[in-house]
Amino acid sequence: MIRFSPAPGLSLALVPVLAILLALGVWQVKRLHWKTDLLAQIEQGQTLPPTPLDRLLADEADGKIIAWRKVVVRGHIADEPVRPLYAIRNSKPAQRALAPFITEDGMAIVVDFGFIDHIPTPDDRLPRTGQPVTLQGIIKPVRKAGPFAPANQPDGLWYWPDTATMLSPFFANRAVERYVLDLQAPRLYPDWPEPAPAHANIPNNHLDYALTWFGLALAALGIYFGWHVRAGRLRLGAKDS
Repeated sequence: MIRFSPAPGLSLALVPVLAILLALGVWQVKRLHWKTDLLAQIEQGQTLPPTPLDRLLADEADGKIIAWRKVVVRGHIADEPVRPLYAIRNSKPAQRALAPFITEDGMAIVVDFGFIDHIPTPDDRLPRTGQPVTLQGIIKPVRKAGPFAPANQPDGLWYWPDTATMLSPFFANRAVERYVLDLQAPRLYPDWPEPAPAHANIPNNHLDYALTWFGLALAALGIYFGWHVRAGRLRLGAKDS
């Protein structure tokens, strides 16, 4: 026979703890399904051939995911200073050259041209070809700065791609602020930066997180019942005569 005399205070404290832990576990399970579907769509999109930017944006308007898709644009580099973006290369600090690009149909998007070996001055420009060029790359979503990220230095090093600021001279155009185009290798011209296209390295750790929350809920139950056993409030045995 089980004899159980729950402690009121401890039992009341257990209820919100379990509710929170189980809710977090369920939320992570939902996030797991969402992330799995997202990664499947991204993987499928990367198998498609390079698509013109305007067509990708039309796909996005129809509800399709275009992040990390291959994109092709034709136009010219804007006559704007190069923005050096802080990066890591071979475990060492490095810079990547960002600059606005204007397509032939009037859209403006920031292009990551790849690694450079110095921080350019405010007057530095990327070498221009004097004629329209066709670029291919990956359309990468812009990640906003975290709360502890250093502030961008408008005339120096940038720590996150503030596309709104970079494209502000081109708001009369159709400015694409949500994405950066990472140029694919090989470089088109020898005096351009060295391309280093990004890849969709998106972690999917939600199953681990869900198991952690559910495990903590089980641990809380174990502590609760263990305390009652030690206090003599939970006993297993025959009924006293």
